[in-house]
Amino acid sequence: MRAMTDPTRRHLSRAVQALALAIVATLAATYLPLAAVERGRGAQVATVVRGVHSWWNARDAVFGVRWSNLQLIDPPLASPTRLGELPSWAEPPEPPFPDAAILRVGTLAAGWPFPTLRARWTVSTRARNFPMPAEVDDQDTSIRYATESLLTGARGGGPEEKSILWAGVAGNLLVFGMAAWLALAGAGWLRARASATRPEGAAAAPPR
Repeated sequence: MRAMTDPTRRHLSRAVQALALAIVATLAATYLPLAAVERGRGAQVATVVRGVHSWWNARDAVFGVRWSNLQLIDPPLASPTRLGELPSWAEPPEPPFPDAAILRVGTLAAGWPFPTLRARWTVSTRARNFPMPAEVDDQDTSIRYATESLLTGARGGGPEEKSILWAGVAGNLLVFGMAAWLALAGAGWLRARASATRPEGAAAAPPR
């Protein structure tokens, strides 16, 4: 009976350790890239269309952090269409939109290899300058301003929305959990091999 339960115990213990390491790694891969952002690479500006609504879209990314800035273009189109690709976390909100002269929606996603945290800023007044108009957001500073706002509350008190991207959390836990499991299994195999090849009585050498 013991011969059957010991391997099961080892596997269960290894799984628990791998999960704990994966959780720590997922948290680190979410927040450390945010703190490390100094500059972006320079946003690329394009047009996306969802239904009858067109948007300027500026996107930038550095390791573990992604930025998307949307600005609504008036007037609406005559017929609905779909143009341009966006990651699911950056999709624009559904209408109806606020009755305002402008609408800008900036979204920051953090996490590696998959995004796990989303923050969103919605601007419908010219009194706020962050996010900046997406049609001219082609520099490398917006992604840094967004991380500062998320971490410190700068630029208007921080984002209006924060949410966890559970699909990304699950993906990162799987990636890091598998890596931790393989590392723990490899370490266990090396220990067992070293124990098996150690000469008999070598561990009990008499003290000098």
